[in-house]
Amino acid sequence: MTGTRRVKNLWVCILIASVISSVFILWGRGQIEKTNNTVELVIDYKAAGALCRTAGYPLDNFLKEARDRGLTSAALSERTIRDITTEGQVHLFSGRQILDYNRLSPVNDDTLRRMIEESRIFAGNSYIFPRDDMVFQNLIETLPVRLGGERISTFSSENLGLFLETARDVLDLEKVNIGLDPNEARNLVEAGLNIVPRLRNYSGINSYKIGYSFSRIPYRDNAGLMIFEGMEILGYPDHLDDVYELMSLNNMNFGHIEFTSQTGDDLFARLMGDKVVRVHSITEREMDKISFDKAVERFVRAARERNIRVMYIRPFQALTGDTEIVGKNLDYIQAIKDGLLSSGFSIGQAKPIPRHIPGKYLVAMTGIGILAAAFILLDTLFSLPPVIELGLFALGSIIYVALLFTGYSTFIRQIAALGGAVVFPVLAVSTLYIKSLLKCGAYRTRQLKDALLLWLEASGISVVGGLLVAGTLSSGSFMLAIDKFIGVKAAHVIPVFLGAVICWKHLIERKQLGRNGIRNFFVELQRLFMAPLRVWHLLVLIVIALGGLVYVLRTGNFYLGLPIPQFDEGMRRFLEGLLVFRPRTKEFLIGHPLLLLAVPIALSGYSKFSLLLVAIGCIGQISMINTFSHIHTPIMVTVQRTFYGLVLGAIIGIVATVIFIYFPRNNKADQVISEGEQIGK
Repeated sequence: MTGTRRVKNLWVCILIASVISSVFILWGRGQIEKTNNTVELVIDYKAAGALCRTAGYPLDNFLKEARDRGLTSAALSERTIRDITTEGQVHLFSGRQILDYNRLSPVNDDTLRRMIEESRIFAGNSYIFPRDDMVFQNLIETLPVRLGGERISTFSSENLGLFLETARDVLDLEKVNIGLDPNEARNLVEAGLNIVPRLRNYSGINSYKIGYSFSRIPYRDNAGLMIFEGMEILGYPDHLDDVYELMSLNNMNFGHIEFTSQTGDDLFARLMGDKVVRVHSITEREMDKISFDKAVERFVRAARERNIRVMYIRPFQALTGDTEIVGKNLDYIQAIKDGLLSSGFSIGQAKPIPRHIPGKYLVAMTGIGILAAAFILLDTLFSLPPVIELGLFALGSIIYVALLFTGYSTFIRQIAALGGAVVFPVLAVSTLYIKSLLKCGAYRTRQLKDALLLWLEASGISVVGGLLVAGTLSSGSFMLAIDKFIGVKAAHVIPVFLGAVICWKHLIERKQLGRNGIRNFFVELQRLFMAPLRVWHLLVLIVIALGGLVYVLRTGNFYLGLPIPQFDEGMRRFLEGLLVFRPRTKEFLIGHPLLLLAVPIALSGYSKFSLLLVAIGCIGQISMINTFSHIHTPIMVTVQRTFYGLVLGAIIGIVATVIFIYFPRNNKADQVISEGEQIGK
């Protein structure tokens, strides 16, 4: 017994040391997050141009007025052959079109006439007729590089001037990107805005073509941020190193777009290291539906809660002649700026988060603390000899530390964090339930106090788990969401079942006075499976299954699709307006109150009904740790959100507990609950 007590004391000491290590790590992270507070407002130049054309408003005036409202930069996309055709800079025809026109009305141009007569016009080829020599010169320089190795022929006509022939058909040629427009870049510089190039990847890309694309970026001194366009990062898959070298040479940061997957983006972000900034945007499709206020809130929330430092703004569009839409968009930019300033941010050119690499010995200590917590939980299930327990712990610690100093460092930290997200909620609710069973029969006057103390102890255990999980993962790649916490859904589901099983085991042991605990557990499990199935059992199972489905679908890094109810959205906006950092609904409205209420119900002798509430209440403890696992969220936001959830949950739980304790219950109500207690016997 003395040896067992010493081992338990050792686990506690290790946990204390681990928490101290985590606090050191999180303090350093918090200081970095505090100093990185400059947000860049970037408008989509193409969308701004479409807005001004539709509204009949000068684009250069709009850009200057937007700059005065807070805009810092504009994103320039590469032009395509289709763009310059639409703008009238070139005329583009297929060989088939030229031949068809000639049949309807013979071509008068001598050069084309001779080519037709000599069967030199090919139906599948494309023919580009530039508006002037400057456009021709740009194409004759760009297309041979862009089309690399494909045949491009040049012809001269007295009537049509110089023109080009390519072997590509018109539909393919229209998609070819030919670089940024120097005139658009000049407009931005004259408006006092920075340039954000948006280069696009394409098939056949190589080192030379990448270098050529960078050399054609106009006003490069005004371009400090690159946000790639399309579904792939420029240079993917074989030439990301070349892009990295050129961006480093030009002192450019990489804009990593949130919620949008570009193939190769995480890989390229790792190459760029501490030259990455996170970008938030609202898509064109969303802009058609979103309200003014909600769009502003999204940008401000992204900066405040997810360390986003570049806001990619697409303007609201309008019908032809709607000049008021220009003022609306200027107010939109101003509102985003004002919201950011009121949240403590400054407006300017975004800077990457400074490199944060916590000491590996501190990280090692946090992982060892999670392992110690796992052995504390193991003690609630099995009674192992201290020597074996210490031996297993030492082996696990050695393996963890050894892998931490290898190339598997990130993965082993993710595994440790997942372990902490599973272990601590189970430890929290099982501690609360076991101690509730031991205090069963307490006077009503003490039940509220006991409930609060046990709930605070359980929540404290989960907060410790959250600190260790956050300390284990806190580093630059996780802060930029390049690396993420893994097993989110498993961390939300496993603790509920495991916690319920452990609590049920202790309930059985209590009824059997601790005799043959494991054996009686399996006997009771067998009885449960052999019990007759009634209709109301099915109804309860269906309700639980539906609730569990909603719970699972509403968790995880990838949202699987349930809409947010109107009342829930309204409550979220109210709480966000009141508290700024909104606590999670599943914590303050479900998990915390039910877990607190479970204690007086257990103290009153309704241990099985209490077990059900403990299982559901475990959701709140899981959610707290999950909040700490969001490393891209500033740590002080996480702390405040968790605190608000605990306070609101305590208020609701105390009200429910007082009603249960002091509300008169007749014999019939007690009988109903008592009958429920007989389930499974």
